[in-house]
Amino acid sequence: SKSGQGGCILGHMEYALTQPQTEQYGRDGYLSPLNIFSEAEVRAFRTAFERFERSHGDLAAGLRTDLHLLEKWAWQAVTDRRVIDPVVSVLGENVLLWSMNWFIKEAHDGKYVSMHQDANYWGLEPHDICTAWIAVSDATPAAGPMFFLPGSHRGELYKHENTFAQDNLLTRGQVAQTDVNDDDTKLAPLNAGQMSLHHVRILHGSDANSSSDRRIGMVLRFCATHVRQTKGADTAVLVNGVDSYGNFDLLPQPSEDNGQQEQRRHEDAVQKMSRLIMMD
Repeated sequence: SKSGQGGCILGHMEYALTQPQTEQYGRDGYLSPLNIFSEAEVRAFRTAFERFERSHGDLAAGLRTDLHLLEKWAWQAVTDRRVIDPVVSVLGENVLLWSMNWFIKEAHDGKYVSMHQDANYWGLEPHDICTAWIAVSDATPAAGPMFFLPGSHRGELYKHENTFAQDNLLTRGQVAQTDVNDDDTKLAPLNAGQMSLHHVRILHGSDANSSSDRRIGMVLRFCATHVRQTKGADTAVLVNGVDSYGNFDLLPQPSEDNGQQEQRRHEDAVQKMSRLIMMD
């Protein structure tokens, strides 16, 4: 297979969404919950992730973006058919993984995510883009799970104000400039091992974690291969089908954990994405 190609399995998809699920995603702009990983599997992910955090100390927060380019366990997690098939169900056969991030709220740390739309600042067009949010620890109602405004992906893109608020987990603390009635939003709690999918245009956010455990979310941003980055050069991983567009520099799976090549590729990918996201 070409450099940068992920597991490209075509034809029958064992873990595809049902037609009602696909229709619900189209109508609401999100789908939750989906049972993906077993308790044992997700416990192993958490163990591996927390080992990574300990081994890198203060640097871990800066290195965990696109961890699938550095560590083999993370690559296996993000390319698992149970994750990919539902994404293919909503995006079509040819799919790229654009980025992997982590949204972590320590117990009682006051961190939150303001109401926003991802499409507003990623630079990706058209909006055939889907985020998979995988709970690595329980995202109970008390732990500050995501909430969504159903159907808002079919509405307008709102102006966002950059607040750079200290406890806001978003890069700029961006807040959508629109009034939303809290009663209209829907909470999407997840047990460890479950996943939700949401559209790049949907209004969403999350409240602080008042539980006694960390809330760890592995967040994967997928796009159809015809999507392009409008702000500059960018990288991605082909996870299904073929890429006949060449809009992104395709990256291969790590052949060793934290190898020198892996570190170089990872650093380049993360620097590119950080620069693009901070550009207006």
